[in-house]
Amino acid sequence: MSGRIYSERLGAIDDAQFETVCARFGLGRFVRAEPVTSGLFGQNVFLTTSDGTFVLRGAPHWVKGVEDAEWRREDRWQFTKEVFFARMLHERTRTPVPWPMLHDQASDIFGWPYIVMPRMPGRCFGERDILTELVADDRRGVAVALGENLAEMQRLTSAFAGDFSPVSIALEAFPEGPVGWMAREARTFVAMCGARLSADDLRWIDDVIAGARGEPEITYVHCDYKLNNLTVLKENGRWRVSGLFDFHEARFADGTLDVVRQACSYLDTEPALAQVFVEAYGRRIDAGRLALYVINDRLKIWEYFTQPETNADWLRNTTFRGWTQRYMDALCALL
Repeated sequence: MSGRIYSERLGAIDDAQFETVCARFGLGRFVRAEPVTSGLFGQNVFLTTSDGTFVLRGAPHWVKGVEDAEWRREDRWQFTKEVFFARMLHERTRTPVPWPMLHDQASDIFGWPYIVMPRMPGRCFGERDILTELVADDRRGVAVALGENLAEMQRLTSAFAGDFSPVSIALEAFPEGPVGWMAREARTFVAMCGARLSADDLRWIDDVIAGARGEPEITYVHCDYKLNNLTVLKENGRWRVSGLFDFHEARFADGTLDVVRQACSYLDTEPALAQVFVEAYGRRIDAGRLALYVINDRLKIWEYFTQPETNADWLRNTTFRGWTQRYMDALCALL
């Protein structure tokens, strides 16, 4: 196919395809498209028309359900889920989400379904570039904004913890509840790590899982809440989150889970801002469940970066417990 390659995942797209999208949804006259350089999966393209600026998100993730031995294509799952959670946040909270999300379930234009949504205002930072692009007072203001927005997101609650099933393509409850689900997911990643976890690591993980109990309030959980998945804007001397996106890991569970990833990022870059972020969040955090959530989050990173083909320098000559314990101790000290 002729056209420009916007990412390896999306492949070549020509202007006529974008023009068809604009006509189908009444988005005005197509002007240009631009690659989105951030993000791990290469699903997004910036789209400018005579009526405004948008993001086109395509090539939905494959799925692997409980009954599946291998990943399989299921084009309905990711975008049905993302639209559901974006709509709920839009209707029930003041969280700034890209709405409306226009979901084309047909594959006649690109070979896969896609969504088109407004491009959110403000800037998207990474955990490293923010250190050089904003002064200390502004970085602190962003940390406050992230904590406040996290609390606002969690005004969206549910009667049960659950996620979208890759089989029914509908919201289904976790049979084991929010804490049991997190323990099961942690054990799944333990199995994936295999010999890359020591006997001491395994005993420690089991102890943490055994100590996590309780029935938390069930709220919206983004599951990848961090600087890279939002935009921020400074207005009248105060920072605020101006856009939240990337809902493909979203679910209903214990809101404490969403504290972990950004707080750990701050511990790596500006430790004092971890406390600023947590205090701005302002909700009660249970230490036992927080410890489990740190284990879960760090296991995902450990499993990926200790694979033989990756073998990251910064995780060599340490154990999982040796690397993870400092995050857990530092976060629990903030409670």
